[in-house]
Amino acid sequence: MTELNILQRTFVSAMRALTKLSAGYDMGPIQEEMVRTHGYRGTLRLMKLGADITTTLARSVGDYTAQTLIGVAALWNGCRYCVIGHIYSANLHYFKESGRLGPLDEDSLIDLMYMTDEESFAVLKDTFAGPEHARTWHLIERMYQLRFRDLDPAEGEDELLKATIAYWEWLNECTIILGIDAKPGSVPALGYMRPTQELVDGYDKARRAAREAARAAAT
Repeated sequence: MTELNILQRTFVSAMRALTKLSAGYDMGPIQEEMVRTHGYRGTLRLMKLGADITTTLARSVGDYTAQTLIGVAALWNGCRYCVIGHIYSANLHYFKESGRLGPLDEDSLIDLMYMTDEESFAVLKDTFAGPEHARTWHLIERMYQLRFRDLDPAEGEDELLKATIAYWEWLNECTIILGIDAKPGSVPALGYMRPTQELVDGYDKARRAAREAARAAAT
């Protein structure tokens, strides 16, 4: 792995500090790898593009669905860090908005990543069954068709979904190796701007209770 020079290290330190200040978390060595791979300008362009896509997606479909779609895009690209972080973010949004748990438990994500794309798609279809998740599932299905079936864009969000797929393919070049050992509980809520500790604690308590109830029901 190529060592960064002093100017590059200073640039990375500034970026990490800015991310910590604005989002409340540190992306660790990922921004270092972005600079190593794409250089100064490429990294800034990459970060701005990601922010623009995330903001536009959230405005179009809502924060919960936007973070879910980003997490699923990362799933199909094989990046554990992004899958865990964005689905965790989606779950916090859903819990804040509805007081309920999102359908995808972070603890199930690593198993999902060991499946083929077709297998994971089938699991997602079952997971998002039900009228309350119909809109989110429709967009996941569209994204799958755009990603794997070369579907021509025809619906309102299709171009935005294609941009989401393309961006996370690009970004995951830098995150997939560094995030290979990522585990639920060790990855921050990516894309969520500073969730309150009360929200985090409330969600964690509800999720633990649901897991315990599921284990009890299985015995």
